[in-house]
Amino acid sequence: MIRPLFLMLLSLSVVGIVTLPAIAANTVRKLYRRESIREYFHTIAIGFDQAGGSILYAKEDWTVSSWTYVLHTTGNRHATVFMRFIDLLFGKNHCKQSWEWESQKHRSEACEEKNYQIKGGNKQ
Repeated sequence: MIRPLFLMLLSLSVVGIVTLPAIAANTVRKLYRRESIREYFHTIAIGFDQAGGSILYAKEDWTVSSWTYVLHTTGNRHATVFMRFIDLLFGKNHCKQSWEWESQKHRSEACEEKNYQIKGGNKQ
């Protein structure tokens, strides 16, 4: 039990050491260019959330919140408790709204893929 926990903490610290200078540099760049810092940090938050979805649920490109909602709808009690905790932190119906946004995004990507294949294009 201690060894996996140690490895997880070690990997998180390595990720932090690598990403913090990049985040600081990009923040300065955004300020210099007078671009939206809020949008930048929102993008970072979604990226970390998708990484968490990959780690916790092995679902790439899905956030923790959205996949927790999916598991909740299947009757998973642990997911229901976790969903309530997430909703408490981020606002009422956060997980459901996240799932709606994610599913819309995946539907539009699937439609683009289908249209691309119908037109005879080759995906690289």
